[in-house]
Amino acid sequence: MVSHRTKAIKSVEEKFGDRFSSLSDDHLNNVNLPRFKDLDTGIVFIYIPRGEYTMGFSEEEYIQIQKLTETPNISIEEMRPVRKVQLRPFLLSITPVLNCHILNYNYLLGKSIKVEGDDYSPFFCDYTLAESIATNLSSKIPNEEEWEYACRGGRHSLFCFGNTLPTESELEKWLSWDLSSLTDLNCNDFGLYGLYFGEWCSNDFTVNLELNSDTVSGSKAVRGGGALFFPWQDEEWVYCLSAFRMPSKDLLGDQAAFRLKMEI
Repeated sequence: MVSHRTKAIKSVEEKFGDRFSSLSDDHLNNVNLPRFKDLDTGIVFIYIPRGEYTMGFSEEEYIQIQKLTETPNISIEEMRPVRKVQLRPFLLSITPVLNCHILNYNYLLGKSIKVEGDDYSPFFCDYTLAESIATNLSSKIPNEEEWEYACRGGRHSLFCFGNTLPTESELEKWLSWDLSSLTDLNCNDFGLYGLYFGEWCSNDFTVNLELNSDTVSGSKAVRGGGALFFPWQDEEWVYCLSAFRMPSKDLLGDQAAFRLKMEI
């Protein structure tokens, strides 16, 4: 009998041919999902399985957050109403796009995009550039439904790491800006790293999660962000909530990180 894992690998190989190399260290941090390396850019993708989840900030999560703080500094109405979402499988980069990936992209396509910071730090840019890079690499930027599903990794807790805040040394493994050695860092149950730098989503920011609700003019949705303020002075950990969302108009300099998604 052919396993789901074997079927997943075969479906990727059939669609993308020799663009990807299947990685043998698939049990990195005990995540048993197939991983693939883009041979041109060096970006590593992981197979996100099909599934259903409850999107948004549930009543159960509200009960849990009150154990951490009585008055959470979040706009709960922006994360509600909760709703069921079903998704087909897709590939998602295991980290945000990094500076080293952009350097490879420049070489591959003859571009001259400037990067700031270390090679293995996340690359930040405006949405237009992020979308252009994704398009040129025959990929997309995930929408909010996909991003939250991937971030939760099958969990229904406040954070992808549970309902409580880990020690500062453990938090550093979730929030590190150095993504060069992933074996030293923590990932969620879908094998994703660096989820907290503030990432572009492809959809416009809506005032709530009601289908067809009003959008905020000129703002894309942004997810994550807790690493930007670490070490925290107050309750900046709210940016790590799996359901946390914000309009891009609140960004400093209109720049965020981003991941690449590929449909299977």
